[in-house]
Amino acid sequence: MHLREARAYKIKHSYDVGDLITRYQWILQLAIDYIWENIIWVEKEVRNYYTVPKTEKNVKLLKHRGKKFKVYGGKIYVYYTAKRRIPRIPSSAEFRRRLRDYLQAFWKQTPYASHYVDSAIRTAYWILESWRENYLNGKFKRRKPTIKSRFARIKNSLFRVRDGELILTVVPRQVYLKFRINKAWFYDRIKGWKLGEIILKDNELILMFTREKEEEELDRVIGWDMNMFTMDGFGDDIGAVKKSIRELYRIHITYHNKRRKIQKMLNRNPKQARRLLKKLSKREADKVRDFIYKFTTEIAREFPNYVHVFEDLNKEAMYNRSKKHNRNIALHDWRKIVEILKYKTKVIEIDPKFTTKTCSRCGSLNTTVKNGTVKCLDCGLEIDRQLNASINIYLKGKGLEPSLETWNKLIKTKDVGSFGVPLNGAELDDVSPMNPEGNEGNVAQGEVG
Repeated sequence: MHLREARAYKIKHSYDVGDLITRYQWILQLAIDYIWENIIWVEKEVRNYYTVPKTEKNVKLLKHRGKKFKVYGGKIYVYYTAKRRIPRIPSSAEFRRRLRDYLQAFWKQTPYASHYVDSAIRTAYWILESWRENYLNGKFKRRKPTIKSRFARIKNSLFRVRDGELILTVVPRQVYLKFRINKAWFYDRIKGWKLGEIILKDNELILMFTREKEEEELDRVIGWDMNMFTMDGFGDDIGAVKKSIRELYRIHITYHNKRRKIQKMLNRNPKQARRLLKKLSKREADKVRDFIYKFTTEIAREFPNYVHVFEDLNKEAMYNRSKKHNRNIALHDWRKIVEILKYKTKVIEIDPKFTTKTCSRCGSLNTTVKNGTVKCLDCGLEIDRQLNASINIYLKGKGLEPSLETWNKLIKTKDVGSFGVPLNGAELDDVSPMNPEGNEGNVAQGEVG
């Protein structure tokens, strides 16, 4: 079996490609419009839930109304069914031919190569499939995607590489863009790699290189629990480990405070304020990107030949009425860390349900969480909350359930004594904004209904 590894690099350019990108953006939106008009909406019954505070009054009221519900920690999860319209995006060969003929009728009025239409069709499907996934997850509304970014995707039939020079077709047999990539700073890093798709922008070119690599036999697993200031892990041969990401949070909160000061200028000088806000956002994004790339490289090098297991977390499900809590979640980059790490090592994601509150020794949910410690009321285990979560993630990654036998065989023999020593100032009881179960404090787990 083979794995595909990918890298992306940028090249600055000074060519006048504004007209090409404008027309590509227009034909791409036209493709999205055509596909959108032909989407079939199917009604389907789905099961969902909402939460209410855990009180005796609410429990009695829900029982009286005959509602299906369960109690987890300090919340009551009330389940219900509803009808929802599910989109089916047309993708048959016949439909794609009609779509291409429709777009070609407009594109042939331009001098540019017809292969740009094929690229626009493929990009339109990518955008709509992404929209569909977010729509089904409740992140997006039933609203047609609109193209705002200026770019043109260049498929491999529109370029060739010869003697270290990239030649990109704009107008067949007339206009070509040429880039000497063998003199670029990254050229030594991509020897033996294949140039995949290219993204053309007004002042830069993004080159994506790929290569096939043999899949290594990975029999070691490490589970990671994402927290506000740390990434806490537990794995084969290494036991417990803690990595600080406090610097990432510091970057976000620093620029958050700077933006708040500039936003006060919006009424007095809106033009200058917006310019400064845009400048700040770019600086923040650059610093965050730099930190994440270096951090994930460090993780991949320090733990080679490991399967890295993370929780498949959803930010939208974690928001509550706490402004501070919601801000911390919004500022966090756990998804970016996981996605970038996927390019550097093998990563799998598991269901995050009850990874913190489940006792990692006996598997009981009859636990309390207080002051950063999980206490099992069945087996008596008292353990650091972050360590408990990382062990549960580790076990899920190995396809195991928590049990006394598993604990004695895999967990008890590992080094967990150093886990309580925080690195780079990380606090032992920092409350994780990435905890989908919330922070209920000293509340026993139970079930009603």
